[in-house]
Amino acid sequence: MEEKAVLRVRDRISAALTVPYVRRAVWLMAGGLAGFLTARGLVFGKYAPFAAAGAAAAPFSTMWAVILGGAVGYLFPSPVDIPARYIAALLAVGAIRWSLSELKSIRDHPVFAPVTAFLPLLSTGIAMVFLNGSLSNVLAMYIAESFLAAGTAYFLRRTVQLLETHRETAVFDSGDVAAVIVSLGVLLLSFSNVTVSHISVGRVLIVLTVLVCARIGGLAGGAVAGIAAGTVQGLSTAGLSYLSGAYGLGGLMAGVFSPLGKFAVAVAFVISNGIASLQVNSTSQVFYGAVEVAAASILYMLLPQSRRLSNLFTAHGDRLPGDSLRKNVILRLRYTAEAMRSASDSVDRISEKLETTAAADLPHVYGRAAEKVCTGCSQCAVCWRKNRDETQKTFSRLSYPLRERGKIERSDFDVPFLTRCNRAMELRDAVNGEYRELLAKESARMRAEQVRAIVEEHFRSTAQMLGDMAEEFEQYQRFDEDSAEQVREVLRHRELTPIEVCCRIDKFGRMTIEANICRTHGVHINKGQLTREISGACGRTFTQPSVTAAGDTLKLQMCQKPVYSVQRGFAQHAANGASLCGDCAEAFTDGSGRYISVLSDGMGTGGRAAVDGTMTAGMAQSLLKAGIGFESTLKMINSAMLAKGGEESLATLDVACIDLFTGHVSLRKAGAAGTVLRRRKKTEYLEAKSVPVGILPEIAFARSEKDLDAGDMLVMVSDGVTASGTEWLCDLIANYEDDDPQALSERIVERAVKDRADGHEDDVSAVVLLIE
Repeated sequence: MEEKAVLRVRDRISAALTVPYVRRAVWLMAGGLAGFLTARGLVFGKYAPFAAAGAAAAPFSTMWAVILGGAVGYLFPSPVDIPARYIAALLAVGAIRWSLSELKSIRDHPVFAPVTAFLPLLSTGIAMVFLNGSLSNVLAMYIAESFLAAGTAYFLRRTVQLLETHRETAVFDSGDVAAVIVSLGVLLLSFSNVTVSHISVGRVLIVLTVLVCARIGGLAGGAVAGIAAGTVQGLSTAGLSYLSGAYGLGGLMAGVFSPLGKFAVAVAFVISNGIASLQVNSTSQVFYGAVEVAAASILYMLLPQSRRLSNLFTAHGDRLPGDSLRKNVILRLRYTAEAMRSASDSVDRISEKLETTAAADLPHVYGRAAEKVCTGCSQCAVCWRKNRDETQKTFSRLSYPLRERGKIERSDFDVPFLTRCNRAMELRDAVNGEYRELLAKESARMRAEQVRAIVEEHFRSTAQMLGDMAEEFEQYQRFDEDSAEQVREVLRHRELTPIEVCCRIDKFGRMTIEANICRTHGVHINKGQLTREISGACGRTFTQPSVTAAGDTLKLQMCQKPVYSVQRGFAQHAANGASLCGDCAEAFTDGSGRYISVLSDGMGTGGRAAVDGTMTAGMAQSLLKAGIGFESTLKMINSAMLAKGGEESLATLDVACIDLFTGHVSLRKAGAAGTVLRRRKKTEYLEAKSVPVGILPEIAFARSEKDLDAGDMLVMVSDGVTASGTEWLCDLIANYEDDDPQALSERIVERAVKDRADGHEDDVSAVVLLIE
């Protein structure tokens, strides 16, 4: 019931503050109260410069309320020296700010508030020196007071900016903490002389503030808060200068012990304050100071935990600038991917409409030719009116020779037509010319259609690539900035200059490290040593990094050491003893715990096949290493092969991706031969129908999924191996007793070349992957 009542009151207050004039009245009252409190705070026993600092730092809309509250505070009885001087300084501050309020570049400058507080206090102080004939030490006090007001105005202005920008979800840095503590200290100075049995209420509240900052801000928050609070309190009253050291040391040690909890913070502050107080000769002063600290500690222990305050001091180093940012990036990637798909569909629809409107055929050729030749002919009426049907039949009979030979002769016309038409030769030439133009247009249209198909597929592949990036990015739960900093230090120690380092942790708790470093000539990367040092720094065991060069930078990618490893064997034979083989194989880890093997077979044999196979395997390796998805990689390679020009270029693509953490293998084939899987001495031939890259604009992998365990074997081959059947291949692999994948790959190639019986030679390649 009490909680509901509190919530109802809070809701009513929030609703009232939404009314403009109520909110305005609240701000004015707060400004007047702040002016009153700052006027009551004293330094050096009788100087009160803080109201002028408050008037200089306050928002312009509440400035006059602060000045009014300060003037009332100075008029109340207090030890302050010459209240009229401070009231004059307040009015001078208001006059300066009012006269310069239209000059935005001046009033928004960081030194404007300090200067506005400094000049009136210094001017009125000098005036008092001349009027009273004061001594030089009094002038020095006025100058010190003016500088103190300027510094206070700076911190007050920074605190006001924090309130104006509503930084409730931001993170306080050390400067923000100092500004807030100084501002609170100035306001609480007015309570320093309010005592209960010689116990200062103001000092109890300021110690409570230091303890809270130490608990939620750690070492930095406690040290800054302690020093700032000690400085303000030490200057307030003669004989209390020891508070600067006591509060500073107490805040520092409380921050050190903050990870141990609230009780450790309070005990650390009490002990540190007591040690710093040993320098004071007055036992009563030490006693009352200890009681103030004890009272503040008790209040601190009774305070509930505040999540909002904790968030102000928490840097959230284990995530991106915010989880919402990660989600926003994912949404943007997906939106862009959908936009690219829509653009591809639009290109397709527009092309279909243009094709229907721009279609041309042979009747169009005949009509254009007749229009050129027959117009103005004396026999036109005879041919196209009296004998219209016979003339049209004559032209329709021209279609066959025109398509067969690409042209017509005079003899292709009917004899009756030749007897009527005296321009048969001219008509022949006109038909042949129009047909050549039709063929040229058709060729250009087909080429444009090919380009359109490539562009459309490029849109689709780009859209899929963006979608894959969004899916991959969504897998990562958080980002460990502390580990990233450790990796940076290791790289610098190895004379590698880091540009960007990212340590990502996925939903399974596995860390992946990506680092971009400057490519320094003459500096060798010792992968083994680097892996050991990074593993020690991060407290996890990593695999050796995958290194990819990109211009003047190197990309290092590494993941935690997985459960399985892969031992690889590879052998090949070039057809006819040629120096170049059309088959190309690549194998690599992608830095995310996956082992990827790629095998490509270029069409035919010799140099051209080697170019196509190497291009396909090389592009697949580069794109997959860069984090592009498999389907997107296939589409981009296919577009490149189609756009290469020249003679027809095609190649098969066979990809095996093994998850080294789970043993799951994904096989993807584009026109490739089957793969043999051996598990527990039993073989299985995995085959899937698909087309090679470089033939059709639209292409997709044929996929199969299997689970592997230690001792299992995966054998990828080119079609030169399976030309003489697959039964012998499965038997050879099933009966192979050793654990040497290289020897097995060589035996497979040797047997395939030996058993080829059709009289043709082809490139032969075998890749053997042994799971360990």
